[in-house]
Amino acid sequence: MNNKFHATFQERAYLKKSGHHRLDYAMRACARLYNAALQHRIDAYKHSGTTVTRYDQYKEYTQIRRDEPDIYGAMDTKVGRGVLHRIDKAMTAFFRRVQNGEKPGFPRFKSGRRWRTIEIENATSAMLKGNKIKIKGLPTIRLQPHRQLPDAKCIKAIRIVRYPTAIYVDLTFEVDKSPLAPSHESVGIDVGVEKRVALSNGKFVERRVINRTHELRLQQKMSGLRKFSGNWRKVRHSLAKEKRRNAVRNRNECHRITTNLTHNYGLVAAEKLTISNMTRSAKGTIDEPGKNVKQKSGLNREILAQTWGVIRQQLAYKAEWAGRQYVEVDPRQTSQQCSQCNAVVKKQLKDRVHQCPHCGLKMDRDTNAAVNILRRGLAAGNSPPRGTTTQKYTHSLKEHTTSDLV
Repeated sequence: MNNKFHATFQERAYLKKSGHHRLDYAMRACARLYNAALQHRIDAYKHSGTTVTRYDQYKEYTQIRRDEPDIYGAMDTKVGRGVLHRIDKAMTAFFRRVQNGEKPGFPRFKSGRRWRTIEIENATSAMLKGNKIKIKGLPTIRLQPHRQLPDAKCIKAIRIVRYPTAIYVDLTFEVDKSPLAPSHESVGIDVGVEKRVALSNGKFVERRVINRTHELRLQQKMSGLRKFSGNWRKVRHSLAKEKRRNAVRNRNECHRITTNLTHNYGLVAAEKLTISNMTRSAKGTIDEPGKNVKQKSGLNREILAQTWGVIRQQLAYKAEWAGRQYVEVDPRQTSQQCSQCNAVVKKQLKDRVHQCPHCGLKMDRDTNAAVNILRRGLAAGNSPPRGTTTQKYTHSLKEHTTSDLV
């Protein structure tokens, strides 16, 4: 059994003023390389019907570095290879969507002004020296880690991300898994809009409500200014900071929820939802216009505001790291099926209480769905590891009994 695990640590990066200009120059060079690689693939397929691979472009990149020593030759080879790997992943995803009958979404050319990432897949320990990142062709990046980072010898990848308000570095290390003490408790979770997360034991997390007052005020102020003027740029920067704050707050709240679940339960069962399909627009076409477009648009906003995908992603990697079991089950009929007698009780979205006419069970609709999710997870042969229950990890999860919810 592989006891190794890839863990990513995100840290704030600090650069000198000249370093910001140098990083911007390198990112624009990466965007030009990306566009050239994409155009190369398009031309090769149009003219000769051949498919250019990543390794073909690696060889050509070697010649490009010789031809342009002041730009690409001055940068570490891994920086350019990271760009070529990125275009290869984009093309692979495009062909996968075509084969699956999905919306293809052919890769697009990138603007140098909007390029904001530099990825190095096979990083070396020489690139991380203490709290500084030194990569050929890039400025020296200083870190102030808020936690102890693993040994630099274990580093596998470096990703530099430029946000509108700050620069962050994602450091990926190969570390040993940190299994928690065994827990024999299991839980099913149902995500929703009325309640962000409902557990099969009757607990739940309140829905996320975003306070957009300051954000809307800045948007109104920005709309009244001349585009690209000095004041317009200042307000745009303030708006970007506000959006970033909301994103960080939400990520931290998701971490509290998922850490609680991972520490307290040996098995966590969730729904396997396709969120992109659930939030698809209802506008329709000119010939066949959609119905209840405004209502569906509002529901889509609420679904996306609860960030179910972030919760599922965090649960998946935390469970692997901690030696827990995380499973996703078929979500069909979990809200309609009675968790006691398995009868299907039809309910509309506005009906928040499950009341079975067959067995008389009365409980919260979301709790009933969470119980069904847990039963499907256990029926698939999954079970929590045997052992003593771990000490409870407490945070702001609101606890209610089933009778309190109805």
